[in-house]
Amino acid sequence: MTLVFASFARALRSQLHPRMIGLLVLPFVATMVFWIVAAIWFFDPVHDWVRGLIVGPDRLPWLAGWAGFIGVQRAGALATALIALLLLAPLMFVIAMVLVSIVATPIVTRHLARGPYADVAILGRWSVLGGVGTALMGLAVFAIGYLLTLPLWLVPFAAVIVPWLWWSWLTARILRVDSLAEHASVAEREALIARHRRGYFALAMLVTLLNYLPPFFLVTPVLSALAFGHFSLAALRALREERALSPVEAAPAALAARAGPGPDEAPPRLGAST
Repeated sequence: MTLVFASFARALRSQLHPRMIGLLVLPFVATMVFWIVAAIWFFDPVHDWVRGLIVGPDRLPWLAGWAGFIGVQRAGALATALIALLLLAPLMFVIAMVLVSIVATPIVTRHLARGPYADVAILGRWSVLGGVGTALMGLAVFAIGYLLTLPLWLVPFAAVIVPWLWWSWLTARILRVDSLAEHASVAEREALIARHRRGYFALAMLVTLLNYLPPFFLVTPVLSALAFGHFSLAALRALREERALSPVEAAPAALAARAGPGPDEAPPRLGAST
């Protein structure tokens, strides 16, 4: 957990860099566009669907009659509006995460690579198609799981905890791959994800808490990319140090070993002690 909190603290400092502050414009604009479009085209249909599902006379007439009898129709209207907002809010988060995955993460990774991680060799390759594929696979699982766990919102406090866990899962699922794509080889990426799976999820839980603190949720996408960038590059550096030589240095050493002793080196004599 030390690396988790250290990465979060480093991300907070990195967020103050002018380039990273400028990058915040992307999720801010995406959020504003989303809510304008949602208010014009999506809110009323979603609200009507939720209201019909809960107190609609065609589906549950006894519930609608009971609600009118005890005088909670106004409260029901407020409840359905709140549920509609809770259904639309994840879409805003998802759109921001996809934009960060495809657009912001490469910028963040290269920004960090020019600074504290300049010594970490680049052995991977960033791919837009790879980033889109990772995002789409994560979104498919997120959408199904989010909808299936909606009934849990009836449990006290679950309406806060369940979305938080799903947002954290999606953040970890996308950014752990994207933050390693450019610097780590395929084998290194698989090894680091297997080793730090819980750490990535814990880091995602930490950064997504900001979604509950307006207006800090506007910072969450870029800050998440920075936190995962610090975590992944620090973990990659540690992995290579464990192997004594980085892959860039190990390749020439392996070739020299295969070539045998150099012209100025005498081969070992039989019986000579080592």
